[in-house]
Amino acid sequence: MTVITRFAPSPTGSLHLGGARTALFNWLYAKNQGGKFLLRIEDTDLLRSKSIYTKQICDSLKWLNLNWDGEIFFQSRNVSKHLKFANLLLDKGLAYKCYCTKEELNKEKEIALKNKVPYKYSGKCRNLKKSYNTEYVLRIKTPKEGFITLKDNIQGIVNVEYNNLEDFIILRSDNTPTYMLAVVVDDYTMNVTDVIRGDDHLTNTFKQIILYNALNWKLPNFSHIPLIYGADGSKLSKRHGAQSVLEYEKKNLLPEALNNYLLRLGWGYKDKEYFSTQEAIELFSTKGIGKSPSRFDAIKLKSINSYYFKKLTNDQILKKLKPEYSYYNKKKISQLIDLFKNRAENIDDIEEGLSYMCNDIVKNISEDALKLIDKADKNIMIETINKLEKIDFWEASNLEKFIKAEVKKNNIRMFDIAAPIRSSITGKTYSPSIFLVLEKLGKEVSIKRLKNNYYLKDNER
Repeated sequence: MTVITRFAPSPTGSLHLGGARTALFNWLYAKNQGGKFLLRIEDTDLLRSKSIYTKQICDSLKWLNLNWDGEIFFQSRNVSKHLKFANLLLDKGLAYKCYCTKEELNKEKEIALKNKVPYKYSGKCRNLKKSYNTEYVLRIKTPKEGFITLKDNIQGIVNVEYNNLEDFIILRSDNTPTYMLAVVVDDYTMNVTDVIRGDDHLTNTFKQIILYNALNWKLPNFSHIPLIYGADGSKLSKRHGAQSVLEYEKKNLLPEALNNYLLRLGWGYKDKEYFSTQEAIELFSTKGIGKSPSRFDAIKLKSINSYYFKKLTNDQILKKLKPEYSYYNKKKISQLIDLFKNRAENIDDIEEGLSYMCNDIVKNISEDALKLIDKADKNIMIETINKLEKIDFWEASNLEKFIKAEVKKNNIRMFDIAAPIRSSITGKTYSPSIFLVLEKLGKEVSIKRLKNNYYLKDNER
């Protein structure tokens, strides 16, 4: 039998980390088993579902290279089947019409609250023999005795007494299916064999098992993943640094880095930290998923991204740069990438360096850099600039030799000359070897920048 998993987001918002991890685990399991990974858009909430969110979800999955098999399954297009099986349950006497008004139900809830017990529908309409010409919902007849046993691949064996579950609604008064019914019918229609989702769905699963049993359908294999929390143990949110998948893309995070990070959130294989896509497919199993919640760590994600970034070739980096750099000489940009690559942790670091190497002037000088420029001995700096202007062999080792001689001559530290030169040349207090930067930048531009800070008056800078 072909293993079939599915990812079933609602298009009511962008794809975030929890959903992305669920999609990743489903995709990996399907690939590991030689099966199929399907995408279902649960768009029956007409008020909140938006096509723009459907596109964002699809774009996020594509960016992560979690490509689904076949066409997208839209839940809203399967409503006729939802209704068919709801009415079948009614005809079999396994569901019933409930005519209780909102006022009556609210009164039941008030009594439960007063008695300090969890609310559960009383079943008032369960055994009605007569039909009424008024609005009604359809409720499933939950068995009264015994218990449901769930054999979960992660949580183990979990038992729940039927008595703890109410006769839940499967069809609303406007003849639209509820989530419980729609999910079961959709999974059956799509031949889903394995349901891998967050453990916040655990209660839903017991209700869905009731429907599977009532319809005499084979249960899929269930795996409920512990959720992801913030570092403080609370529900994951933006304040923990977590963002939508597309926001990470905009910030130049590498998709393979995010996949690796999400893979290790709750799953592990021995002490291995980094996985290629093929390794992840070959090694993944639900047995490697722990029972405890995971905690989001933005610093760890950044570190993993740095690991993958350092593996990129110059050509791969070139393709990820802003479009404006495509107008420069490719060979020159590649040489500059070499200059910054060892110190860079991401594309932003490369572009930050290119920004001052590909322009005649420094567009932005940091406050700390200005302080170093102003603090330097102006007379020594002007004398050094004048001598630099006379150097014919503009090469890093020769420039380093010259600066060291000036340091010795003036009885100062290397920092006292190198730091203000760096600040003037780059606008920053850090960079690769300033001698290499000077060489790559060229004599004309380098001298121009130095003179701009030590020949001009403060109000002319």
